[in-house]
Amino acid sequence: MLVNERFYSFLLKKSIIKIFFFFILFHFSYAQGNEKINIINNFNSLETLKFNFVQKSFDKEENGVCYLKRPYFLKCLYKDKNQKELIINKNVLVVYHKRYDKIYRYPLSRSYFLDILNKEKFSKLIFDGEIFLEEINYEIKYLDEKKGEITFFFEKKKYDLIGWRLVDINNNVTNIEIENYSKNIEMKKNFFLIPEENQD
Repeated sequence: MLVNERFYSFLLKKSIIKIFFFFILFHFSYAQGNEKINIINNFNSLETLKFNFVQKSFDKEENGVCYLKRPYFLKCLYKDKNQKELIINKNVLVVYHKRYDKIYRYPLSRSYFLDILNKEKFSKLIFDGEIFLEEINYEIKYLDEKKGEITFFFEKKKYDLIGWRLVDINNNVTNIEIENYSKNIEMKKNFFLIPEENQD
């Protein structure tokens, strides 16, 4: 009889421990899901966004200002001697060197820009990504074999996007830091027009 009591007591303790760990795991998963929803809702409330940026890649630092208009348009003006502009107009991505009137076209399918511009794609990327809570921000890491690995950084209290890090398929690392938001300001579509190429 004593053996049976000890056995049942052991089983009861084991069951309680399992339930406790299940509760902790459920609570942790729920909290993560809730933070992702807050991030998505905050960013998807934006129709337009203007921000300053600092870009670090290939041991070079560049800066400028970006204008984003969902779901199709992005224009980043770099403060450099070539007067570089990165422009996305629907399904076209170009880098325009205004000083020399030169246009370079790049495939959008290899970038994450469309995922950021399109609300549904952005939501899926965040939900499918792995979330980490750091000291002052959230990090969400996502991997696409054709595009590389991207890590988004979101401010902890307001859930604002404060930058991202991209490791492309060739292991090149690009870090973007963003600040000085202007949200939902008016932007005309013709601001995002791609310049005509000089045929000379």
